[in-house]
Amino acid sequence: MTLDEIEAINAETRRTIAAAGGNLALLAEASLPYYGYVEVDFPECPRIVMFTNNDAPGISSAMRGAFEPHSMKVWARLCRGATGILDIGANVGIYSLCAARVRPDLTVHAYEPNPYAYARLRVHKVINALDNIVEHQVAIGPEDGMAGFGWVVKPGGNIASGGGFSHYHKGVRKERLLVQVVNLDRSGIAPTLGARPLVKIDVEGAEGIVIDAMKETIGLRPDMILETFNKETCDALNAQFLPLGYRVYRIREKAGALDLADGLVAADMNDPLADFNHLLTTRPASEIETLMRA
Repeated sequence: MTLDEIEAINAETRRTIAAAGGNLALLAEASLPYYGYVEVDFPECPRIVMFTNNDAPGISSAMRGAFEPHSMKVWARLCRGATGILDIGANVGIYSLCAARVRPDLTVHAYEPNPYAYARLRVHKVINALDNIVEHQVAIGPEDGMAGFGWVVKPGGNIASGGGFSHYHKGVRKERLLVQVVNLDRSGIAPTLGARPLVKIDVEGAEGIVIDAMKETIGLRPDMILETFNKETCDALNAQFLPLGYRVYRIREKAGALDLADGLVAADMNDPLADFNHLLTTRPASEIETLMRA
C-alpha cells in the first residue's frame, strides 16, 4: 500500500467519523480502517497516544472503553501506592503505559518477547515520552539463555496477544523464533522493588513457569493481577499462594466489581463474556474495600 492510499483511507474514515459527530470509538465499533495515531482514555489514567495499524485488538478495545475496564481501574489505583512495578507479558504496553502515566516518579519494567508487540511497545513509550518505562525483549523462564518461542499467526496480520515456549495448535499457522530467556531471581530485580511491589502477569498459560522464575519477588508479597486459563496451574498456584496469606478476588470487568473467591479459577478463553483476571493480595480486606471505594 502506498502513502497516498493510506491517506485516502484515513480521509474517508475521518469523514465517516465527522458525519457521526466525531465519535472516535467508531474506529473500533464499526471496524473502520485507520493507520496512525489515536488518543486513548483508560480508567483513572491520563490520556495516552497509541499507534494503530489495524493490527492490535487491544487498542481497538481500548478506543471504545472495553479493554479490561475494571482490571485497568484496579491497576491504576494499585499503582498509586506501589514501590516497584513489573508488567510481564506486556504486549503493546497498555498496562505499562498506564502505570508510567500514573507514576512518573517510578520505573516500570515491561517484559515482552514477541518482536511485533515489543516494537509497538517501543513506539508507544517514545511517542508518550515515558522514559520511566524500561522495556525488556525477553521471556521469563527457569533458566537464562535462549529458547524457541512461538505464537499463532492472526488473521489480517494482527499482533498476537499470546505465545509461549510450547504453544502448538494443529491446523493453524505458527510463527516461531529464538528469544532470550531471563530468570527474574537471577536478574537482581527484586531488591529494587521496595516494600509494596505490583506485578501484572499475562502470559497465556505460562503463569507457573513465570512464577517459578520470580520466587524472590513473590517473597516480597506483591499485589498481582494475574490471568489464568489452566486448571492444573490454578491448583498449583493456589497451593503456593494461599498459605502465604494471599486472598484472591475475581475481577468482574462489566460489573465493575471485585468478588472474593476461594482461589484462582481457570477462565474459559473461548467465552467472550468471561472474566479472565484475578487480583491476588495480602492486604486486609478492609484496605481493598477502601482502595476501591468510588
